[in-house]
Amino acid sequence: MVEFIPNLEYNITVLGEKNMEYLTSNEIAQKWNISSRRVRILCGEGRVEGAIQKGILWLIPSNTQKPQELRRGRKKQGDIKNVLLG
Repeated sequence: MVEFIPNLEYNITVLGEKNMEYLTSNEIAQKWNISSRRVRILCGEGRVEGAIQKGILWLIPSNTQKPQELRRGRKKQGDIKNVLLG
């Protein structure tokens, strides 16, 4: 049984465990300094430990660590010039 306590931060008791503080994807995005869309993608991929989806809302334990980034980034414009001119 899951009990909701109305608050800006979500405290939920899950299956009789002690109260755990949950944050929304927007709150975690600010904490991790990434977009809320990226947080939702990570949750959907199952890469955020302990994340729970309630409808369209993702609830993430406040003590969860940011998962390692596996995407390959684009090279910056300056990097390409250094390679060509270097």
